[in-house]
Amino acid sequence: MAGLVLALSDDPQSTRAWQRGSTGENRLAQSLAKLERDDVVVLHDRRVPGSRANIDHLVVCPSGVFVVDAKLYTGEVHVKDVGGLFSGRDLRLFVGHRDCTGLATAMAWQVAATKSALSGAEIPVSPVLCFIDAEWSLLGGPREFMGVLIDDERSLKRRVARAGELELDEIRETAMVLAQGLPAHPV
Repeated sequence: MAGLVLALSDDPQSTRAWQRGSTGENRLAQSLAKLERDDVVVLHDRRVPGSRANIDHLVVCPSGVFVVDAKLYTGEVHVKDVGGLFSGRDLRLFVGHRDCTGLATAMAWQVAATKSALSGAEIPVSPVLCFIDAEWSLLGGPREFMGVLIDDERSLKRRVARAGELELDEIRETAMVLAQGLPAHPV
């Protein structure tokens, strides 16, 4: 029924997609806010200077910086080989029937922008695709694809809460540098 309402809506598809994406980003922001720890700093909706692009969330914690792209998708998260007999393996990331491989490859520019904002600081930076409302197989589904970490809200919170090498003052300084280099989108 919801699909029919969206199909009959006057809003263009790009507007509906943006609204859906915004809902996923907000849900993840609320989930990350529940961590309530001194050693975890979350920066939301960061602008990338010189472009129209944004980074959904940056999480600075003892284990480094996580660059998080939140997606509100339904369906099972899985990796599928779409290669043929003569073309060889071609592994793709899917959520339901949606090919999300491009989302994983697009994380590279977000990581590059984050590292650039850190001005060469030796801080681990890890890309994360966080699928909100997705389903996971009994075996858990993929947790990494093409160097990108694959999480849902709960697993991301567990990942962020782990111990790491960064001390509290390094976390705060890193968050401040990122906040200056990748400013918040104006509301």
